Parts: sequence; structure tokens; C-alpha cells
Amino acid sequence: MRKLLSLVASVALIFSLSACSSINSAEDMYNSLKVQCGTADTKASDRAVDTVKVKESSKGASVDFATPMSSKTVETAIIKEGDGPKVTGNQTVDLEYMGVNAATGEIFQPSSFDGSGASMQMLTPKQEPGFCEAIGGVREGSRVAILFPASLIHKNQGIKQLNIGKNDDVLFIMDVRRVYLPFAVGNEQAAQSGFPTIIRAVNGVPGVKVPSEAPFPKASKDGQEATAVEVLIQGAGTAIADGDKVILHYAGYTWADGAKFDSSWDKGTPANFTIAKGSLINGFVEALVGQKVGSQIVAVIPPSLGYGSQAQGTIPANSTLVFVVDILGIQSN
Repeated sequence: MRKLLSLVASVALIFSLSACSSINSAEDMYNSLKVQCGTADTKASDRAVDTVKVKESSKGASVDFATPMSSKTVETAIIKEGDGPKVTGNQTVDLEYMGVNAATGEIFQPSSFDGSGASMQMLTPKQEPGFCEAIGGVREGSRVAILFPASLIHKNQGIKQLNIGKNDDVLFIMDVRRVYLPFAVGNEQAAQSGFPTIIRAVNGVPGVKVPSEAPFPKASKDGQEATAVEVLIQGAGTAIADGDKVILHYAGYTWADGAKFDSSWDKGTPANFTIAKGSLINGFVEALVGQKVGSQIVAVIPPSLGYGSQAQGTIPANSTLVFVVDILGIQSN
């Protein structure tokens, strides 16, 4: 997965869950979110970045502006405005970008802007450099030009391997191709008896209490043992189909002792999986197919649909597994 620059560092999640009385559509889900990293000022006047023009041809994309170009602050200009969900922060987005030395016009990271160079990026408030703030409030489908002063993008140290001098500002042309939810957003559902207790912190991270002393909830389908599923938040997005590539936050526990064995929340970034048997354990696939984007579910997976009689890392053999999952989006194929 290509990153914007090695300069980017993540910080802790800091956001508040927005409360909505009713979520009836995907538009409702995204509109209920607050922009956590600040809305970029794209309408200020007398800015160098407003002169930037991008041209596309069969030979690739090029950028045109008068050099040297510089600014004392981060400048963001909308080249083409999209109509999709807004970038809010504390979320992953699919970006395709071109990197340019603003002092010389030299392109150090080319792009054809045809989707082939898109990469998933985690945007958090106050990361360095401030990409989250630079495109906060920008809509999916937009193309933006962002001018970073040398003092902010590389601390006036330059980037020798990219031929960027210590006083050279840096220009990025970015296509915001896909915006994913930062956490489950939808309508709260009543908890089911016998399932783990889930308490969500203000940053959306679930606390999980597994009732290990009790029998785990069981389900069956066509006379066969099945994954027991509880929907705690009902999203209003697209339903997952077999074979979809999805973006999820998840945490996994063993029923016998409530021990956590994995968590994307602990890692600070969502995971992306192809929901297909053979790629994931059968019970996980079974739990997710048919669930809608925006939902939070709890899946209790019996050993026969998990790792069976084989130990897996810290997971003992014949373990019943518990997963808490936030469904954040489905990637375009």
C-alpha cells in the first residue's frame, strides 16, 4: 500500500459519536458525521494555488503553474468538485495523487489519474503533515490542489532523494476517490440475550465483556451448525455480497476466557478483507455476507466454522470465537 510520504504519522483517535434519531439512507449516515479535522478553506482569495491547472492526455497527466510557487500557509483549491460524502477525519480514504516540487515544477510522484494509482490512506487530525486538515470537508469525487509550505511539509530540511530543496514548497494534486465511514453509523438495535456485552467509548472503540461462564449462543442453518449473529447498529448502506472487498474495524476474542487475540482498533487503522471462503474462516464470511455498510455486529463462531482442532497463534484448538465488527465500506472493484 503506497503512502503519501514517510513523513506521515498517525495520532490517537479523538472524535465524538454523532447522535441521529433515525438513519434511513447512506446519505443520512455520512451527513450525521461531524468534520473532526477542521474544514479546509477552499474559497480564500489571492492564493498561489488557485493558478494550478491539470491537463490529462493519453500520455498521462501534467500540471501547469508559474514557478516558483510558495505560500506561508497550507492552501487548498478545488479543481473539480465531487458530490459524494465529505472527508471528516479518523477514517480511511482512497486517494490518487501527484506530487510536485512547487519551486521547480518537477513532478516527483507522477499519476495518470485513471484509478490505477489509488491507495488507501488513514486520515487523522493533527497528523503531520496535515493532510486531514487540508482536505477536511472535501467531497468524494473531488480533485484538489494542496500547497504545503516547506516549513510544514519537510521542516525546511528538504528531501534529497526527491530533489526537494530545504526552501521548496510541495504541491499535491489529489483525487478523492472513495470516503469510508470512521465507525459504525446507523440505528441502535436491542441487545440479544446470551451475547457479549458491548459498551462503546466516545471514540467508537467497543469494550467487550464475554460471559465466559455461560454457554455460548448457538445457531443453525439447514440443519448445520452456524454462526450466531447479533446486530447492534443497523446501517443503511449497501449489503455485503460474497467476494466483496470490504473495509472493517474488528476485534476478536476467545469465548472460553474472554481474551482478545486481535484488534484493528488497537492497530489504529481499519482492515480490508475479501469476504470469501478460503480467504477467511467460514464463520466470519457467514456472519458478514448480507450485512449492510454502517452496521456493527457481534459474531459468535463455533470451532467447526473457525479454526477447528488446530491452534492458531494464541488461539487454542477448539475455540469458540467472538468478533465485534464495524462495517465501514465496500471497495470498488
